[in-house]
Amino acid sequence: MRISRYYPSIGYQKSYELQDEKQRMDYKLGKTTGLKKPEAPEIFLNDFINLTMTVSTEKDQTAVGTGDLIKEWTQGKRKHFQYAAKGIPFRFAVSSADYNRKSVRYRGILINVFYHANHSENVFHLINNAKLTLDYCIGNFGKYPFQSVNFAEISSYTKGFAATAYPSAIFMPEDMIFHANIHADKKQDVINELAGHELSHLWWGNSQIDPDDREGSVMLTETLAMYTEMMLYKKMHGKQKMLDRIEMHQQIYDNEKGLSENKPIYKATGEEPHIAYSKGAVAMVQLSELLGEERVNQALKNFLLHNQYPKKPASTDLLKEFYKVCPDAFSQKEVDRLFKTI
Repeated sequence: MRISRYYPSIGYQKSYELQDEKQRMDYKLGKTTGLKKPEAPEIFLNDFINLTMTVSTEKDQTAVGTGDLIKEWTQGKRKHFQYAAKGIPFRFAVSSADYNRKSVRYRGILINVFYHANHSENVFHLINNAKLTLDYCIGNFGKYPFQSVNFAEISSYTKGFAATAYPSAIFMPEDMIFHANIHADKKQDVINELAGHELSHLWWGNSQIDPDDREGSVMLTETLAMYTEMMLYKKMHGKQKMLDRIEMHQQIYDNEKGLSENKPIYKATGEEPHIAYSKGAVAMVQLSELLGEERVNQALKNFLLHNQYPKKPASTDLLKEFYKVCPDAFSQKEVDRLFKTI
């Protein structure tokens, strides 16, 4: 249950507007509310929460919540779990099931994998990928913001996403990760695609930064998660296999770009996922080839340092950090070509 969806919100929520143009015409709603431009004035908004959630469930089940587990206890025929997180966006969820659990402590962080007893085949691969992701993100971008990371299996009947990250908790459907045959296609590592990508959201837009709803906000979340995913893929499988993945993303973008309005990455929205994800991955890898992975990662680390909550960063803030690590005017123009042109 994505519980935050059931809470009342204060003020008009643009994200709830119907997006389907035919439905809007049927209801005579006119055009959707326009998004702010990336260049619009920056804002500081005190809208984070401190969360404490206590979940009661059946005695044979384990509840996985948002934040770090503070305590658990049994009372009568019920088990209770208390989770807490400080300074997070208004975003929290919970799952409960008859889980098996595998736990490993790594770099002072408790990695927990909660899985169905019959779906254990990819658990160690998932843990190893989590270790690689933590190594890369902590080493290049900064501290992990929680004491634990929890991967929880959920039913494949849960529709609407392949995997989703909440502060310290990542929920993944059984058919995509836990019960997937990862050896069927040697060119594809679905564990890396989802686990590395989702865990990197703990840096890119899950708690350390929180972009407001404007054009280009997905560049700060999904595009940077795609970049992290690609760099991890390179470390795990070599540069050539990573470039093969990039070629696939280029094809995805080329196939999709004629079906909707084409935009530069720094103005992309969630309505054009092929831009933020696929074109974004291609552009970030090209940027790492132009500037070097070390310079790109320094820019990303500086971006996190300079855009901490309660600031709501824009894609232009990230571009400024890229400009700073460019060695000359030519490479600055290349940054504009990659992210500000079609």
